[in-house]
Amino acid sequence: MSRSQLEKLSILNTADFSDHFTFSVVQEGSDEASRQVLSIEPASSPIIEDGQTIILSKNFDLTVSGLFKASTISSLQTLADNRTSLVFGGFGLGGQILQLEGAMNINQVFSESASFRFNSPREATGGYDSTTGKHTSGLSYSTNGLALYKWGAAAATGANALAYGWTKSAGTVSFSTVTNAQTFTHSSAATLHRDVYLPFDGRTLYFNINVTALSDDSGDSTIKIKLESFDDNGSTSDVSDETVISSTGNKQVSITPTSDAKMIRASVIIGSSDSISFKEPTLQLDSTYNFVEFNT
Repeated sequence: MSRSQLEKLSILNTADFSDHFTFSVVQEGSDEASRQVLSIEPASSPIIEDGQTIILSKNFDLTVSGLFKASTISSLQTLADNRTSLVFGGFGLGGQILQLEGAMNINQVFSESASFRFNSPREATGGYDSTTGKHTSGLSYSTNGLALYKWGAAAATGANALAYGWTKSAGTVSFSTVTNAQTFTHSSAATLHRDVYLPFDGRTLYFNINVTALSDDSGDSTIKIKLESFDDNGSTSDVSDETVISSTGNKQVSITPTSDAKMIRASVIIGSSDSISFKEPTLQLDSTYNFVEFNT
């Protein structure tokens, strides 16, 4: 169905941030040269009575091949042998952002040339799981880096009303299928956030939300969105910025993480007795707000 070339790729073991690797498309034949290809092809596609083909499932695969250092090959071989759960992040052409979760397979190793090939295949029906909200392939590739999860929630109120893929520090949430908005309130300061793992290389990232309603109880500018990059799993800050929210509509904050960063956190913050309702968040490489999902 489709094949896409990535420009930059990172692989991270979130249980051990020292297991972190980045791959770039560089001149063929040079040390650490690599090629990263994302492919999506039909897996099961029977022909029905009228001669039409119906696709029941698809093969999603990320394949990386190139010339790597012996230490890199050894580390990746260990992760593959142990079936370690990994997160893959990447940048493609046209502002596309890859998010992929799963283990890797080692396909070929040629020690005499340091040539190495690995992939992370999976078969899935495509689209989003109706229970978890996560893409059935554990993969998303779109201009919205938050599209691994569908924007929605499993319930209107209660514990399952938190938007798919988000984490909250405290507070009460509800989700309206009428307005497609998450409402978030608390008696004291609280935060909602999403973590995304990417190969930071000097590109600027933009976090957007569409605010549909808000109430700043004390008028002290405590309703904000924040974007922060980390060198580790949320304790060593790299770069951060925030935008105070005082009205409805699209709100944006951006940062340019350093090459040392391994994770970026997009947050919605409220103060004491504040409330905000927002919908359709995005993490983009483009400053023009464009909410999309990965419905492939």
